[in-house]
Amino acid sequence: MNWLERCVSDAERFLRTQWRQGPVVLRPDDPPTEILTPADLDDLIDSGALRVPYAGLFTMAGAVPEADFCPPRVVAGRYLEGWLDPERVRTLIREERATLQLRYVNHWYPPVRQLTAGLAEQLGRLAEAFCFYSQPGRFGAVHRDDGDILVLQLSGAKHWQVFGGPTDANWQPVREDDPGPVLLDTVVRPGEVLYVPNGYAHTAQATEDGPSLHLTIALREAGAGHLRAELQSLLASGLVLPGRPLDDGDLTGTAAALLDHFRDRLDSASAESLVRSARLHAYSSRPTA
Repeated sequence: MNWLERCVSDAERFLRTQWRQGPVVLRPDDPPTEILTPADLDDLIDSGALRVPYAGLFTMAGAVPEADFCPPRVVAGRYLEGWLDPERVRTLIREERATLQLRYVNHWYPPVRQLTAGLAEQLGRLAEAFCFYSQPGRFGAVHRDDGDILVLQLSGAKHWQVFGGPTDANWQPVREDDPGPVLLDTVVRPGEVLYVPNGYAHTAQATEDGPSLHLTIALREAGAGHLRAELQSLLASGLVLPGRPLDDGDLTGTAAALLDHFRDRLDSASAESLVRSARLHAYSSRPTA
């Protein structure tokens, strides 16, 4: 299965002319909308198996307190918290127009895991999936995400505004109060895929036609912190040293062995290999908003 082709139609053309060039709406011939349908979402809600932090609810006022939709359970004599109650979830969606967000869907839902695994292999990046079931309402806060995103519209429609990318390498994936001019203002419909390059600010709202269900695939990009972490892991690999050298000579010998080990590891590495490894482990400090 070529998952990238199913998302963008012509993978070679996409990577050559659209990747990191700017936002674009793609209309693939065979979009993978079957991996999570509205009926599947209903089944997940009704199963009672969803729990925080893999799931959460939001309104325009902010995150809904867990106590409002996660009453405690007693299972085999154990007191459990954090499991979503289907009736309360549906009431909040219906009466408070709450948005249901399912996080890291690739961790626990096999069809989505197949999609993210395929994209990760083809693009050489960590791929993570987030599902949003939104009611019609006003635009959310403009924000930037850590990584390129592919937004697969599964049902309903969503109005997106995409702004420019960050101008400073020290940008953070947080709310953006002054994102600059709009680059793309469009409605994304079922089967269409919106591509937003790494760090480009954006906001969205479900249209008045009804609820929107979409899947956001975050293709994480490495930062300096990921490179440092990969380098530390590389240098520590295979390192065996005595914990407490017995005398001055042993301590100096241990220091020399440590330096030799680091030199050998650095000689075997390259900037390209460090980037490749960092991209495959580039977990974000926050989930995609």
